Amino acid sequence: MRQPTTLRRASLLVATALACVALPVPALADPGFEYEIERVRRADLPHSWRPGCPVGPRRLRLLTVSHRGFDGEVKTGRLVVARNKAGPIVRVMRRLFRAGYPIKRMRLVDEYGGSDRRSMNANNTSAFNCRTATGSASWSEHAYGRAIDLNPVQNPYVSPSGRVLPKRGRPFVDRSRSHPAMIHPGDPVVRAFSSIGWSWGGFWSSLRDYQHFSQTGR
Repeated sequence: MRQPTTLRRASLLVATALACVALPVPALADPGFEYEIERVRRADLPHSWRPGCPVGPRRLRLLTVSHRGFDGEVKTGRLVVARNKAGPIVRVMRRLFRAGYPIKRMRLVDEYGGSDRRSMNANNTSAFNCRTATGSASWSEHAYGRAIDLNPVQNPYVSPSGRVLPKRGRPFVDRSRSHPAMIHPGDPVVRAFSSIGWSWGGFWSSLRDYQHFSQTGR
């Protein structure tokens, strides 16, 4: 005997509801990636900022973001960047996280007494630091929060005379080497920064700064 039309419709609705309940919950686009953007207090920058710097703490933002470590595990790092670059840099970090790009550590340069040398030797990824550009008397783009240095050991600074910073990075001057943290033309790291209009120091002609990305190209 066929079911009455009303009963058949009710059964169909129940079956449809059960099927919907059984559907898997869609996965997050970037499971494990988290971030926070906060205002910067003077106390956050005991070594990297001082009166006379080109920008003040109010024009900066503190980012706390997830990243992949060299062990493949999810880590939490911190960067200070220009206030109007906070959102774009979060997007870059999300893309690096999604691509699986590893970052050894990401700490404020203040944990190294504001010393770029010590930060690089620790293979620390950093952004804001009120300092002059290497080999120059002019302000670095880092002094404006408009530059980031990624994994300095695997991506060293190489001067025209062959000086390598940090010294631990000398083996990686040979860019034919293979290491997950090395940055190469056209790779996911370069593309991620290019998507927000930032350029790579690895393309410079007078010197090579493989760790360096900046808004202005300097």
